Amino acid sequence: METNRDQLAEALYQKGLALAEIESAKGEKVVETENDAKAATDSSSKLDLFEENFKELQKWVHVKSTRYGTLYIIRERRKLKVLSDMIQEDGQPPKKKFYDLKLSLLEQIGWDHLVSYEKQWMNVLFPASLPLF
Repeated sequence: METNRDQLAEALYQKGLALAEIESAKGEKVVETENDAKAATDSSSKLDLFEENFKELQKWVHVKSTRYGTLYIIRERRKLKVLSDMIQEDGQPPKKKFYDLKLSLLEQIGWDHLVSYEKQWMNVLFPASLPLF
């Protein structure tokens, strides 16, 4: 049974890497629609294959281990990209909660140099008090 589990985990890991590679080549998320006619018109029914695969892998193994860490980092980068796009897209002034979430994602990945850089920018974007004139 352990052999079957290890083979399943390895297959899910390889599938996740392949989906990430396809996604980076196309420049968009890999999605799958259901076969219903209704699903073709409803964009919310699309399933993100990478996330679905990653969640299945999480059920079987510890994804933060060194063996599966690459896929974990790819997932965190995807989240970070989405968050950065949300921050840049918004026509309104940036919200501090998005930057805090970005900092936590960078810390999870282990990119300490970017964490310190973003904290410096947060002092500029969100000063503790306004300067005196």
